[in-house]
Amino acid sequence: MEDAEVVIAGGGPAGCAVAAALAELGWSVLLLDAGVDRHKQLAGELLHPAGIRDLRALGFGDVVEGWTAQPVKGFAVRFHAPARTLVLPYGRGLTGLSLEHAALTLPLLESVSRRRGVTVRAPARVTAVEHNCEHGVRLRYSHAGAEHTVHARLLVAADGRASPVRRMLGIAEHHRRISTMLGVTVDSDCLTHPDHGHQFVGGAVHALAYAIQPGVARVMVDLPLGSTLQTVRAQPDLLLALPPRLREAVWRALEERPAVRMASNDDWLAETVWMGSAVLVGDAAACCHPLTASGMASCFHDARALQESLHRHPDDVARALEHYAHARRPAQRTRVALASALYSAFAGRDEGMRALRMGLLHYWEHSPRGARASMALLSSEEPRMRVMAREYLRVVFHAFAAMLSPNGPGGSLRSTAPLLRSAGPPLRGTVASAVEQVGSWLHHRVRRPVYTLARAGWASPRRAFASNRYPRPRQTTSRDSFADSATPAPSKGRTAGTQ
Repeated sequence: MEDAEVVIAGGGPAGCAVAAALAELGWSVLLLDAGVDRHKQLAGELLHPAGIRDLRALGFGDVVEGWTAQPVKGFAVRFHAPARTLVLPYGRGLTGLSLEHAALTLPLLESVSRRRGVTVRAPARVTAVEHNCEHGVRLRYSHAGAEHTVHARLLVAADGRASPVRRMLGIAEHHRRISTMLGVTVDSDCLTHPDHGHQFVGGAVHALAYAIQPGVARVMVDLPLGSTLQTVRAQPDLLLALPPRLREAVWRALEERPAVRMASNDDWLAETVWMGSAVLVGDAAACCHPLTASGMASCFHDARALQESLHRHPDDVARALEHYAHARRPAQRTRVALASALYSAFAGRDEGMRALRMGLLHYWEHSPRGARASMALLSSEEPRMRVMAREYLRVVFHAFAAMLSPNGPGGSLRSTAPLLRSAGPPLRGTVASAVEQVGSWLHHRVRRPVYTLARAGWASPRRAFASNRYPRPRQTTSRDSFADSATPAPSKGRTAGTQ
């Protein structure tokens, strides 16, 4: 039987970031890496400036400097019809980075393995969570052909969107398959803006491209569900949104089977990000379509949020996880909602979404401020849902302006009803989330002082007001410590926090 302060399941970018964050707090960390071949994965390769800042803050500055990465100054969005390309730069002269997934991930794992207090075991997988309550967790994992049992104060699931640990914990999830992603590498000279990420929208399929090393670019083509390599070969019109030179390069790459990678694009949303003494980070907590390329920046933000929460409440893991759930929620909800709304606008084939696409084009062409605001949302610099709701309304307004403009990008007033039908549900959801986000902020700011006074005996608020929206679990006593029992101790409070 082993003992550790924290066990992290997953040695990818999220797991490495959390290991570094908690080791910096002085926690002893056991990091279990499944040992998958990351050279074969079609996964995160583009890192926004916010993610780079968080990596440096976690002590990975030397790793970032050592990467053979390509600079990313923003996004070039190419509209298929009408044929226009708009460049959206990062604000304040910021620059992101892009590089092949294995070249990004392996140096992070090597660096964190040298951190004081961090033990890495690979290949190793969590096989069972035997016990989980507010006092700690007991789990089994396989390593070197043997099963091991470990007690820990905290279990962190950083094992990706299909997280086996999330299921072992019994955390409910919402899963929706969206599309199939095909990835190939081509000559980066085929890109019209080599120092930018590229979005190709309005064609039969949506595509994303960016350089990953000198002379090499990744092209990811979003295909309908169930598509295969043969689907693309049988339907050449699927790639018409790509410029001719890039389209030819993709066709050549499709002939080289070993160079082709495929993966599914899914929404995975956990109903809660913590339960007992276990917490979810990165894609294990929330995963959405990769068109915004915000996944890695998101997982590094989670690592920083968890570090700050445990620093604030070092002796109360349950309170720390409650704080973490509240701190990460606004940015994550905005990121997921934005990815869904943008994917519908970029890839939608109905008349309403075509009108909305024209609204985006009109907005970015006529409003430099709007282009900057959109890029701030896309790059995770702006986490507020109310800003997204405001920008969505402006895009809808510009869609109507484009219909009326004789020199606009196209469309007619006949598109009004389809536009309202298509844009209505996402807009209602965004506005509702923005109102909830503001309400949650107000509730948190007002409730905290009164709740603290009530606990100290200085105030007796009404039961309805005193009931904590993120309630604290029962305090631990010496008689019900985790080691004394194999079953969870009864609790007056809830031991899970909302996402």
